[in-house]
This record gives sequence, structure tokens and C-alpha cells, in this order.
Amino acid sequence: MDVDSLMPKLFQLNAIFTTSEAKAVGLSKYYLNKLVAAGEVARFGTGRAGVQLWTNESYSNDDFLAIQLRYPKAVISGQTALSWWHLIDHQFTYLDLTVPRGYRIPTEFERHIVSIHHVDERYYPIGLTSVRTEEDSGSLNIYDPERSLIDAFRFKTIAKYDRNQAVRNYFQSELCDPLKLSRYINELPGRSDLQKITEVLGH
Repeated sequence: MDVDSLMPKLFQLNAIFTTSEAKAVGLSKYYLNKLVAAGEVARFGTGRAGVQLWTNESYSNDDFLAIQLRYPKAVISGQTALSWWHLIDHQFTYLDLTVPRGYRIPTEFERHIVSIHHVDERYYPIGLTSVRTEEDSGSLNIYDPERSLIDAFRFKTIAKYDRNQAVRNYFQSELCDPLKLSRYINELPGRSDLQKITEVLGH
């Protein structure tokens, strides 16, 4: 089977994929190596448990997906999540990632300044959701708008201006769910977040 015949199978895969995922669409390791030789696929490295990762080079800039494939418990949070949900106007200047306490993850990644936040395992899943990338090349773990808003007051790296803008934009948007926000505040440690958020609304 020539390379052109393999391309329709390749396009069924996400930007970054495993050997087993490729095999499921009819691409054996032999064919993957053939695609590597043709410059259509590159060996990306290894994920958790030593699983071989491959990338379709036309989508290789999908850095968030690449990081989460290597570190599946890393969740986009903080300033990065606020930007994703359009709760702040400017693009993120660094990558906020939240992981369960004790989870091993590097603090430096190529092309990104990363701020790692460690949380207790019982608080880690609160607000956890997934979204498709803009290129529809895979799904990303991210905290929902309510958790992101609360974290904005917990992360010292987020500027006061961004916090205030996020609060106002949230309550003026279709995303607004006050009951969910209140529930999260009650589930997470400390109750000062509600006071801080209402203070912003009062000005």
C-alpha cells in the first residue's frame, strides 16, 4: 500500500496518537514507519507507561494536547482557562496546569512558561471537564468557568485586573451559573472566595 492510500486512515486519527490507536484504523507499525519515511508522521516520544506516541506533523503545534498526552492528569486552569472561556480579554502569557498533589510533572516545557498548581486529590475533580481543540485534533482537560473563576482568587500569579474582569464577564455571559458557582465555593476549602467575588460585583 503506497503512502497516498494510507493518508485517509491517517486523517482519522488525532494530532497525536498511540500505536494501538493507529492499528485500530488499519495502520500497523510497518505502515507508520513508511509514513515517517515519507515525512507525514513523526515519532513524538513516549507517554505514561512507556506508550509510543506519534504525531501527524501538520498538527504538531498542538502543544496543550501533547502535554496532556504525556501527563494525562494535567488540567488547564487559572489564567489559561480564563482565556479559553473568554473571561479575560488578553491571551495567556504562561500555561497554568493543575495536578493532584504528588503527581510528577516537569515545571519547564519547550515554548511555554508553566505554572504548576498542586491540589488535594479530593478537590482535583471539582469542575473538571473536557473541550475539543480549535483544530478539532483532540480533547483537552480543562476546568470549567466556575472553577476557573474561583481559582483566579486562589492563584497568586493572576493579576487583580484579570480577576475583576473575569468576574464581570462571567456574570454578563451565557456561561453564568450562580448555583454551580455557589456549590463549588462550598465544596472547596475556605469560604472567602464568595466574599471576594461579591466585592468585585459591588464596585
